Amino acid sequence: MKKIIFIISIFCLLTLSSKAQNKLATLTSLNVSDINNYISANYKLKEKALDTLCLYTTVFMKFKVAANGKIVELALSEKTPDVIKKGLEKAIESSNGHWSNVDTDLEYFSKKTFILPIVLFYGRGCEVGTGELEINISEERRAKEYRKLDNTARNANYAVMDILKSNGKYLNMLECVILSPLTMGASGY
Repeated sequence: MKKIIFIISIFCLLTLSSKAQNKLATLTSLNVSDINNYISANYKLKEKALDTLCLYTTVFMKFKVAANGKIVELALSEKTPDVIKKGLEKAIESSNGHWSNVDTDLEYFSKKTFILPIVLFYGRGCEVGTGELEINISEERRAKEYRKLDNTARNANYAVMDILKSNGKYLNMLECVILSPLTMGASGY
């Protein structure tokens, strides 16, 4: 009987310690930028998808937090690739239920729109180089590199415009909290 109790005790301790290691902080009005930890811990892309991506850009995630602690009115920049958009949506939704329900926090969340800039670096799907401007390459290849970087820079500019859209129309202004940027990606080279 003592062996069974001992084994059950060990099992319970291991279970509790593994949960403690994976637990992320409750999000409050003081640490809302810790949303980056939820996204980083829960953002997953399949290797196959990584092999097709070629972009160096910034996208913006706009969201609000409802009184029940769930993400609502979630929007991402229009030119965000679908595979990335789905991964980011799933990752931020992992924070549902982890927002503080203290009255002062609920009041703060209810009045705010949050903007999270996400810098993306994915080069495994690039046909030429890694997007870096290498020194020892032909002029033709260098031109392709410049065009690639120019296109992704343009997408980042449009991303800024996208966050000012509401119901298909541009807003004159948007009162919001811009969170600390999150950098994600994989070059593969």
